[in-house]
Amino acid sequence: MKLTKIIAGIAASAVAASALAVASFAVDAQGTPGQAGIAFSDGNWTCQYWFDGNEYATQETTAAITGDGQYTVSVDAFTTYTDEETGEDVTQPGATDIAFAAVQVVDGETLFPGMVITIDSIKFDGNEVALNGTPYTSSDDGVTTRVNLYNEWVSALPDDARTVDGLAADATPTAMSKTVGEWTKMEVTFTVSGTAGAAAPAEEAAPAEETAAPAEEAAPAPATGDVAAVTDSAKGSPDTGIEDVAVVAGIALVAAGAVVVAKKRK
Repeated sequence: MKLTKIIAGIAASAVAASALAVASFAVDAQGTPGQAGIAFSDGNWTCQYWFDGNEYATQETTAAITGDGQYTVSVDAFTTYTDEETGEDVTQPGATDIAFAAVQVVDGETLFPGMVITIDSIKFDGNEVALNGTPYTSSDDGVTTRVNLYNEWVSALPDDARTVDGLAADATPTAMSKTVGEWTKMEVTFTVSGTAGAAAPAEEAAPAEETAAPAEEAAPAPATGDVAAVTDSAKGSPDTGIEDVAVVAGIALVAAGAVVVAKKRK
C-alpha cells in the first residue's frame, strides 16, 4: 500500500473522530427555487455534493417541486482527481457507505410553508434499504426545506420537525444506516404534501378580458344633440408570489485537506 494512501486514511479517520466534538452550522443551498436534490458525503468524505454552488464530480438528477405529488431524485457518485505521484488524471467510480445524506428543497419553506416530505424509498444501485425510523421534515434557516436521511450530528429534534401526521414517535435524523457498502447510484423517491394554497412559481397571466362590448356604430344624431361615448376597461391579474444543508463545522474543509494528501481534485 502506498505511503500517501496510508496517510490519507489516517487523516480521514481523524476527521470523522473530531467531527463528533464540534457543532453544526448551516450552509446556504444554491439553486433554482423549488429544486429538490440529494446532499451527501460518502463514508470517506471523498465523494460529495452539497448544493452550495461549487462544482463536484458527482452527477445530480434533481426534481422541480410544483406542489403535492411524488418525486424522485438521484446521484451518480464518482470522484475525479490527479494522482500526485504519477500526475495522471484518475476517475474513481462509486462511493462507500454514507457519512451524511439529506433531501433538500431550495427555498422550500418560502414557496410552500408547512410542506411535508415523506420518504417512500431509498435505493442504492436499485436495492432498497430498510429504515429504522421515520425521517422528518425541517429547516435550519427557515428558507430551505430538508429531510435528514442520515445526520448523526443532530442531538435533538428541531422545533419545526414535522411528519405527515404531526410528528411521528419514531422520528429520527438517522433513519437509514450509514453502512451501505460500495455503491454508484443513490435514488430517493418521496411524496410532498401540505402545499395546497401555497404559492407556486409564477405562471404567465392570461390576456385581460374586456368588460364592455365593442362600440356599435351610433345612429345619426340630431344636429343639436350629443354623441354618447363608449369606454372599455380591462381586468388586472394579481401577482403570484413565487435551499440548506447542515454540516459539521469544518468537516468539508478538513476532509478536503485529508484527501489532498494523496490526491488533488481537479
